[in-house]
Amino acid sequence: MAKYVYQGPPSGVTLNDGKEALLFPGAEIELPEENDYVKTLIAIGYLKEVAEKNEIKQFKGKKEVKEDAS
Repeated sequence: MAKYVYQGPPSGVTLNDGKEALLFPGAEIELPEENDYVKTLIAIGYLKEVAEKNEIKQFKGKKEVKEDAS
């Protein structure tokens, strides 16, 4: 399972495993990555995977330092 943000029109679907999902623009939802319908929504840009909070913390506070080449 992976967490996604849905960016399509309001919709609802019953997945092969029997799970029902209501999809609303801007809402986060957890869906199975291996499901063909989920793969289709990703391919057309309606689902974007949400980065885990641990991944975000790794980069928090780091600064990119640019050196002056003069």
